[in-house]
Amino acid sequence: MTILFSLTYYRPYVSGLTLAVSRWAEGLAASGETVTVLTLQHEKHLPLRERMHGVVVERASWIARISKGFVSLDWWIKSWHLAGLHDVTVVNLPQFEGIIPALAAKLRGKRVIAIYHCEIVLPTGWVNSVIQSLLEVSNFCTLWVADEVVTYTNDYAKHSRLLRLLSRYGKRNCTAIVPPVPKPKASAALTRTIQRRIGTSPLVIGVAARLAAEKGIEHVLRAIPLIVSLRKDKAVTVAIAGPMDPVGEEAYKASIMKLVKRYYKHVCFLGSIAPEKMGSFYRNIDVLVLPSVNSTESFGMVQVEAMLYGVPVVASNLPGMRVPVQKTGMGRLVRSADAPEIARAVVSLAADRDSYRKDTAGVEAVFSQRRAVDALIALLRS
Repeated sequence: MTILFSLTYYRPYVSGLTLAVSRWAEGLAASGETVTVLTLQHEKHLPLRERMHGVVVERASWIARISKGFVSLDWWIKSWHLAGLHDVTVVNLPQFEGIIPALAAKLRGKRVIAIYHCEIVLPTGWVNSVIQSLLEVSNFCTLWVADEVVTYTNDYAKHSRLLRLLSRYGKRNCTAIVPPVPKPKASAALTRTIQRRIGTSPLVIGVAARLAAEKGIEHVLRAIPLIVSLRKDKAVTVAIAGPMDPVGEEAYKASIMKLVKRYYKHVCFLGSIAPEKMGSFYRNIDVLVLPSVNSTESFGMVQVEAMLYGVPVVASNLPGMRVPVQKTGMGRLVRSADAPEIARAVVSLAADRDSYRKDTAGVEAVFSQRRAVDALIALLRS
């Protein structure tokens, strides 16, 4: 079987969506399928064509960048060409350009699968408001023409505005396939390096996220004074691992840096850590906090990674995102954007970590990469 994946950003760009797609694509290639990824050349130094881990990556050049999207004539050309060469086109949404390969495949009588990873909430402003409206129209049209729709969890599907709208107009229910989450590696050398940077604080709160508005990192920072007060101990460190300069988040980064100046004694930025090496980060933290604030976060793979290392999680009680904690019991759910509730949950977990430790083999069985890849293969072959 020949499979074409379509998405706006791909490796080396790091996000939950790109990681999920790359793991599915590489897993399918390892299973003997012929896999191509069509993406945008988001950085000009990236080659227009290369092979990565058994997957052919085709990048379309672009004329202009608008917010987090692109204007690209090359995308139209490559979409038409590649959709005709593959048996199945898998369009990964949200993606403004996704309708083009979807229609290119449908016009050839080829099968189209849409994976609805999440909704998107762009930063405020009239330009982004217009872009978001156009994006939602494009995504809805792509979902409508798809032969099957996949999302990570039934919980998210039930609460997604676009997916509920799709159901209202007669499209059948989505297929839920959790994203692939392999246990990341932990090297002794990197573990020691991170430990030296974090220091010897008796409580290390981990945040694994890009500096992006939907991640809600400011609420963890604002929780610091209450955590210190509740513990009666100033030795608290928030260790943040993730890209420092994500596309289109300059204003958000500026606002975060203002908070960091206020709480600088308690904050340690580690920068980007290769996803496959994140185990060294989890070995250095006591609690992971996932404080996302809106439906752009639909699952949160990092919380499963933390659980695989026995680290309990504080996660926002949002559709889809709450599923790992609900399934494993390895953490607490809190209202999103609620710094006091985050603080109380962190202190509670830190005081009784053993009660939240579960059999990691059970976690791996539910959320393993192999299981997620096999589920997608079964859908593709059905």
